Parts: sequence; C-alpha cells; structure tokens
Amino acid sequence: MSKSTRENLRIKHKYLVWLQVAKGHSEATIDKTAAAISVYEAFLGGRDFRAFHSERARAFKRYLAAQKNARSGAPLSPSTINSTLREVKAFFFWLADQPGYKSKISHSDTDYLTPDRKSEAARRSTLWKPHPSLAQVQHLLERMPTSSVLQRRDRALVAFLFLTGSRIGAGIGLRLGHVDLQNACVQFDGRSVKTKFGKSFTTAFFPIGGPADQILRDWIGELRTTHLFSDADPLFPKTRVGVDGSRKFAALGIAREPWSNPSSAARIFKQAFTDAGLSPFSPHRVRDTLAELTREYCRTPEDYKAWSQNLGHDNALTTFTSYGAVGPGRQIELMARFRKRGPLGDVDVEIIE
Repeated sequence: MSKSTRENLRIKHKYLVWLQVAKGHSEATIDKTAAAISVYEAFLGGRDFRAFHSERARAFKRYLAAQKNARSGAPLSPSTINSTLREVKAFFFWLADQPGYKSKISHSDTDYLTPDRKSEAARRSTLWKPHPSLAQVQHLLERMPTSSVLQRRDRALVAFLFLTGSRIGAGIGLRLGHVDLQNACVQFDGRSVKTKFGKSFTTAFFPIGGPADQILRDWIGELRTTHLFSDADPLFPKTRVGVDGSRKFAALGIAREPWSNPSSAARIFKQAFTDAGLSPFSPHRVRDTLAELTREYCRTPEDYKAWSQNLGHDNALTTFTSYGAVGPGRQIELMARFRKRGPLGDVDVEIIE
C-alpha cells in the first residue's frame, strides 16, 4: 500500500468518526458518505487527497457524468451524481481545516463540487409523484395469493405499510410487541427500530378501509398461534432457506429473525403491484397516498396536525411539502371551482371538500 493511500484511509476514517461522534450522524448516513468518498478515490487512482484543486473538481464532475449504473448499465441519475458531489464537497470543506491539508486545499475550490442549480432544483421540487389510489390498494390486497406462509407474510407487509405509512426500513425491524391491536396502533421505538433520525413515536392505523386491517390481524394471529411467536419475535420474519427434498436450496418458510436490510421487502412490494397488473410503485409512495387522504378526512388544524404526527412528522408542513402535492387533474378541477364560486368572502361555502 502506497503512502498516499495510507494517508487517504487515515484521514477518511478520521472524518467518518467525526461525523458519527461530533455530528451524531447515523450508521446509514455514514455508509452513504463513505461510498461517495470511495467514488472520488477511484477517480483519483491512488493520488493523495491533497492533490485537490478547482480543475480536478471539474474533472470529477465529468468523470461522474460518464459513469454507468453497475446493475442497469444506464448513466448515473442526476440525483445520484448530485448526492455524491454534496458528500465529497462536505468532506473537502472539512479537510481544508485539518493540519497538513490547510495549505493544500482552499474552501473556495470546494465550491467547484457544487451540483448545478438546474438538477438541484429538480431534485428539490415538490411536483406530484404517481402513487397508488385506495382502489388500487384494495384491488392488490384482494388478489395477492395466500396459499403459503411467505405469501401471507408478503400480503401482511403490504397491508401494514398502507395502514401505518411506515418507512420500509422501520417496518421490517418491528417486533410483535410493538403492535397494539387493541388500540390499533404501532409503537415506533427509535432505540430498537430504524426510524428516521432515531425518533420515537406512535402511529395509529390510518382509515384506508378494505381488508388491510383484518389481513394484519390475521397475520399476527397466525404468528402467535401457529408459529408460536412471542412479543420479541419479528413482525415480518425473513425467509428461511434450506435444502429441499430434491437437494436444492429453496425457500422453506419463515425464520425467527427479521430482514437485515429493506431491499428484499422493497422488491416484494413492487413485484406485488406488477403481478396485479399495476405500476411497480416504490414503498415510499405509500406516504403520498396517505397524505392525499387528508382532503377526505381533515377539516380543522388539529385534524391536520394529528394526521401529520401519525406519519412521524413534527411539523405538519413537512407532510404537505414532501408528500402533499396536488395531482395535475385535481389542481385543474380546484382552479375551475375557484373561478366559479369567487372569493370566500362572497359566498358561504365549505373551505375543504
């Protein structure tokens, strides 16, 4: 290992420790940062981090634009490129204050790693995102197969996400003891569940109707009575793999441990929609579906605040700026209604329909 490589590893490790201890970043965030810096290391080809200047920053941007996704072979998306640039820029900004690097790296040169404004604006936009309707959700749940324990687990997972609006990473880490069926709610304990920013909060089941509530109750009943699961066992256990009768590896049922990461659960979610003849929605679009439901149920500021808290948001505006965009068709419909009725001062109408 060359001296420059050793120095790069040393200072990178110091930065990651600083992020964890001094800034309180989560393990997932630190992994993301480390991955971005590794991309820059690959670009450097073994050169020292001190060999940084504005032209090298511009060359790194061109390097990213020429890279391709390892799985799909497609060019890297603007969001991936911008995320990498932001992480690398933050690293070099910190590096410019470190002993041995101050004289080599200037803060002004790190600005050359800033993503372009157009792509950043697109990333931050709150445009309406396609998401499943309640009719599609009920169609999906009624058609998902249930002949095997794995199929029943998968259906319960989909039902649970729509009942709670849980992020997939938090949902797969829940234990049976976190679910209170009597009060129709879930305790997201940030100490044991991977919630965003480690927050702890309670989520009551959303009023989505259809079979979702009963599907989840039946699944929990099966886990407790048929599989003898306890409060400490996972709500959504991972697949147990072993050798079947033909001496081949196969899925044999469920294990007594949760999924280690959300990728498998996310694939199951998307595939379920595809199998039902629908678009392969991402699990995160569930939250858009639930945010849109506010127009059907919320009338007062207290209603909106309760709905927002139920999604784990401290600020109700977060719900609307991140997930509450109005669909194009609905927007046109509302504007036509405004033109027809005139200002609210002129007519006595219900504000929210």
